[in-house]
Amino acid sequence: MADLTQLIGFAADIAMFTLIWLVQLVIYPAFHRIERDTFIEWHQRYTRNISFVVVPLMLAQAGTAALRMRSDTALTDQLRLACLIAAWAVTFALSVPCHKKLHERGRDETVINRLVETNWLRTAAWTAVMLLGWMPD
Repeated sequence: MADLTQLIGFAADIAMFTLIWLVQLVIYPAFHRIERDTFIEWHQRYTRNISFVVVPLMLAQAGTAALRMRSDTALTDQLRLACLIAAWAVTFALSVPCHKKLHERGRDETVINRLVETNWLRTAAWTAVMLLGWMPD
């Protein structure tokens, strides 16, 4: 069970690592290029569709972290959990409010810039999660 939990967790970590770097380097900067008159509709579709990918991955990471903490308290698992908590905290404290503003206001260069800048925190956290998941206990 521990091996399966570790495998599922690491697969989710690799997926989130890949996704967050795509978001940081390609998707969020492209927000500046979306036409103003179609931005709100486009952004609503983007956030809905990306949720089908992100939510299951985040839940898989959280679930495997919780299971591993029940049976194993290796330092790498503790650090991985701390980085996951940091990623979630930044997501809900910084990223979600930016997306809500974009949802309401449309293309706002200041909000997009803030989203890109603060997303570096999530990018660093999910990169650390993936690296910690890769390290042996």
